[in-house]
Amino acid sequence: MNIFNNKEIANAYDRYYDDDRGKAVDLIEKKILQKHLRVTRDETILELGCGTGHWTEFLCGQGFRVLAVDSSRAMIDIARTKNINRAIFRQADASALPFKTSSFSTLVSVTMLEFTESPFMVLDEIDRVLRPGGLLVLGCLNIFSELGKRSREDPVFKHAHFFSPAEAGQLLSRFGTPELSSGVYFSSAFELLDGREERETVQPAFIVGSVIKNKHRGNNG
Repeated sequence: MNIFNNKEIANAYDRYYDDDRGKAVDLIEKKILQKHLRVTRDETILELGCGTGHWTEFLCGQGFRVLAVDSSRAMIDIARTKNINRAIFRQADASALPFKTSSFSTLVSVTMLEFTESPFMVLDEIDRVLRPGGLLVLGCLNIFSELGKRSREDPVFKHAHFFSPAEAGQLLSRFGTPELSSGVYFSSAFELLDGREERETVQPAFIVGSVIKNKHRGNNG
């Protein structure tokens, strides 16, 4: 079941970054992701799990063209209302992508695998459509963070499978040698701690990894 087909949930998701804490989280996450975008401007990026277009808008603002894919019609409908320049939205299942093998040299996916029923099928499809030598950037939510510890109490996150930092690295290691970054530290009282000493005692909520696909792998190799 795709909970994001629910229009109320899709709209609530789109409002996550509207308040002060959401805006602060947004700045931290974008700074982390930006470090991993080692690609040429004006290149077309395939974005999987684009949701309501939040990350699509960011990527297009960085100068990229984006083909943004999501399985939820409700999410895609919201994304299209934003009229994001240089973005094309398409409804599709990430575990059965309607693209030819080796179609893309850059693929970005932020907190999408957590909500898939078959993450390894999605990774197989990523492997298939990503060219050898291409860049994969993957954003994940950390099960050991305060957000992860509270996930079963949340109406949306209770449907997700959060990953540990080690698991995030393992997901990427099938393609090559990954680089990992992290941030968004919450205290037990759910205060944002980034930039404060207390963050050293807690796990980050947001993990970003990137990897260059080994050229000798081929596709699904």
